[in-house]
Amino acid sequence: MKRNLEEYINLKRSPLQNHLKTDLAKAEELNLSENNALRKLNNYFSLGIVSGIKHYIVNRIGRKHKFLNYDTADDNGIYQISNDLNLISLVSDWASDTPESDKIGELIKSHNPDFTIHLGDTYYVGTKEEISNNFFENSSWHRGKKGSFALNGNHEMYASGISYFRDLLPTLGMYDETQKKYLGQKASYFCLQNDFWRIIALDTGYNSLWLPLLEIKYPGKCKLEPELINWLEKTLDLKNDNRGIIFLSHHQNFSAFEEDIPKPGEQLKKILGDREVLWFWGHEHRMSIYDKNCLKNNLNVYGRCIGNGGMPVELVSGVSKYHDKVIAYDNRSRFKLKNSDLGYNGFANIELKGNELKIKYYDIRNELLMEEYWISDIENSKINLKDLKLVNDELNH
Repeated sequence: MKRNLEEYINLKRSPLQNHLKTDLAKAEELNLSENNALRKLNNYFSLGIVSGIKHYIVNRIGRKHKFLNYDTADDNGIYQISNDLNLISLVSDWASDTPESDKIGELIKSHNPDFTIHLGDTYYVGTKEEISNNFFENSSWHRGKKGSFALNGNHEMYASGISYFRDLLPTLGMYDETQKKYLGQKASYFCLQNDFWRIIALDTGYNSLWLPLLEIKYPGKCKLEPELINWLEKTLDLKNDNRGIIFLSHHQNFSAFEEDIPKPGEQLKKILGDREVLWFWGHEHRMSIYDKNCLKNNLNVYGRCIGNGGMPVELVSGVSKYHDKVIAYDNRSRFKLKNSDLGYNGFANIELKGNELKIKYYDIRNELLMEEYWISDIENSKINLKDLKLVNDELNH
């Protein structure tokens, strides 16, 4: 049964609420073929509310899935791509199984990308059924012709990350032309690189939760796992590499609309020092583009939020902080639902060719909203913004 945006309006980041939503959705689907009113009520109570609370307790008190690492010589998580043109489609907070997410999936497919990357959040809690509905047979997730990857978000971890690691990752990864199959994504982090750029995916979701029932008031700090830090330092040798850096993660380093999540940036600062990086994230459900910003003891970050893939884009009254750092954000009204003013879903395409990087941002109508052009200067370990153009003048800026 396809979900609709109305089910997601005012959805909080409460694991308990999301577990209830997951099991109530199952009960509702069962009740579609049920005529007895008493049995319908029993299904909602026993298979919905009681089951949702049970699954919350099991997942929040039980152990989360083991953090996976690269432990074989033939796959260290670094994938070399050519200096020829590669098209990489990025989308986040997309896996909501709605007509909107289907439309975004179809649009991404129409661009025929070499790689597709989901920046995290499979709703409501990333169960086996929700992973299947969003990414497997008859779903609208498009796997790029050279590879397809998925990052870990907080919603996947509401179900302890089990289906994300166990069921989803083995179906992704680099595509092998000889074997005619995807080789599997071995861990929740990886690197795509050519001779001038490195696109490095981070796992900020694994430690995104705190203590049961206190997750909303005291969210996790999203710190990067020691194994991931070791991979960045030793396998990638990040400190001694001069290529331009693009980080991908689910959670934001900073935000003009929500809380800052500085811990991963503080950890990366110890490796990279004053290097400037591009950083794409999701978590927030709106497109927002920032000029260079640096939190205390943090990286110099050009932030790009693309969390408007499939969730309702609930419009905001205005920028609450970092006024001088906000280049643009999409606050256009598309329609009203349940008295909420909703905006436009969308995605981003990275065009990577040699030392050149072009980024194009599209909405659910496939309308180009903004584009930017960067050059990687490997002699000086710098990334240089050459051009940034707001194609749609209705964007707030």
